[in-house]
Amino acid sequence: MRYAPLACLAPGTRMPAIRPFAPLSRALAALAALCAVSCGRLPGPDPGEAVSPDAIRAHVSFLADDALEGRLAGTRGYDIAARYVASELAQAGLEPGGKDGAWFQPVPLVESVSLLPAAKLTLRPANGAPLELKAVEDFLPDASLTDAEVVASAPMVFVGFGVSAPEQGHDDLAGVDLAGKVALVFGGAPAQFPPAIRAHHSSRLTKNALLAARGAVGIISLQTPEEQKRTPWARLVQQSWRSRMGWVGADGAVNGAWPQIRIRAAINPARAATFFAGAPITLEQAYAAAEAGTPQAFDLPLEVDQLRKSVIRQRTSDNVVGILEGSDPALAGEYVAISAHLDHVGKGAPIGGDTIYNGAFDNAVGIGIMMETARALAMLHERPRRSVLFIAVTAEESGLQGSDYFVQNPTVPRGSIVANINMDMPVALAPLADVTAFGAEHSSLGAVAERAAKAEGVGLTPDAKPEEVFFVRSDQYSFVRAGIPALYIDQGMTSSDPAIDQKGPYEAFLKDHYHQPSDDLRLPIHWPSLAMLARLNARIIDEVADANERPTWNDGNFFGETFAPQKP
Repeated sequence: MRYAPLACLAPGTRMPAIRPFAPLSRALAALAALCAVSCGRLPGPDPGEAVSPDAIRAHVSFLADDALEGRLAGTRGYDIAARYVASELAQAGLEPGGKDGAWFQPVPLVESVSLLPAAKLTLRPANGAPLELKAVEDFLPDASLTDAEVVASAPMVFVGFGVSAPEQGHDDLAGVDLAGKVALVFGGAPAQFPPAIRAHHSSRLTKNALLAARGAVGIISLQTPEEQKRTPWARLVQQSWRSRMGWVGADGAVNGAWPQIRIRAAINPARAATFFAGAPITLEQAYAAAEAGTPQAFDLPLEVDQLRKSVIRQRTSDNVVGILEGSDPALAGEYVAISAHLDHVGKGAPIGGDTIYNGAFDNAVGIGIMMETARALAMLHERPRRSVLFIAVTAEESGLQGSDYFVQNPTVPRGSIVANINMDMPVALAPLADVTAFGAEHSSLGAVAERAAKAEGVGLTPDAKPEEVFFVRSDQYSFVRAGIPALYIDQGMTSSDPAIDQKGPYEAFLKDHYHQPSDDLRLPIHWPSLAMLARLNARIIDEVADANERPTWNDGNFFGETFAPQKP
């Protein structure tokens, strides 16, 4: 607990603001703090003491309201949400940290939507008649970020998972000539890999970059049986209306476009065996090798033709950036970056007559926690020594675009960012007995997370669902790729109340509500657990921002060695 031994308030000192409509108890607490000034000693609260579950509920209720129409990046609903976040951070006492001293960092985006009825995909076996697959029924084309129409043809090569991981003793691409060919590839990575490393090699970003660098001109994706269970083809079809986005650099290049990858499609598992006609092994044998983690690759006696058409438009969507200035003149120029994505997927295909994909858990909850954490830290009468950046990022749902743009175009020197703490979609449906800190095993931040969890009286458990590869699916991964140690704080799988199940409803959420209109305020959100996560975040941030030394990657760590810190 910190104390400020003041007989009176120093000029410029901010007192805790009493929020409009705040509960009476909070107003009385603020008045008690004012009274303490006249007594000559003003106690500073524990970083988490000021956290209010009611404040988090208020934030989530606004952000997940139908009026914001699902907060798709670049839309009016998202813009309203961004301005709400900026006003709340200002009220908490933060300073703007966006472009040119504003609250916002505009992110230039290209958005593309695939014209599914116009798409064509034809297989041309070496011995046999051409076979034309049907869009939606047999395949789903990827939208192009650079060309309204793409026509291409190339021979095919099967490359297993498409993973080159010599450090794990696995290389699907060893000795494979990909130049001018279409890679037929399984999603995911070997289950035998450590969870976070499996996640890294499963990343579409990692695979696209690798296959493009090896000369591939196309990528056609197949689901493994494990993936089919998690995401049935009908679910992919249902989500096929969603757009694809990429941020635009100063040179006009679209990040993540890989225009040399001309042929792109996902294949219905019911059609997958067609690609193995005349191949050295059957589809079932390929599945078995993938499950065993055995590298595999071979040319296919097959060429593929594809026509893709896309509607492309330019958009701009803002990251919202606030700064809590550090108290130590020697360290205030260093920053702990706190992130949470503000966007969701907008409006889409109706389900039960509902077209608004509100994103209550994903990720209005994460933003609510972040804002309440900012307010709690701002109420400390002696602020942390380092400064703290609070960043509500855009276009996470389109491939981490907002956070990647921020890391590549930071509003503070990149070398001054010492750590990232991210919050995304903690699905608290019961009083939580544990939490998960993705990335804890990779850096000195893990020990900080352990101490924070202990202080909150909850367990710190490892990734319970490594097959979901969460470590690469949220914004901390953008910071990791820049060599910045990071944590992604999430809910655990056990409840402190044996009469209330957490794991079963969580599994049901992923199956029935994730990226659905039903991710809304009708779900049984456990607000006290979200407040606990905000307190835990505040403890982690306070310790990291107040420490003498920067966080460090663990010796020999894969991510620390793979992504050497970039120069500011």
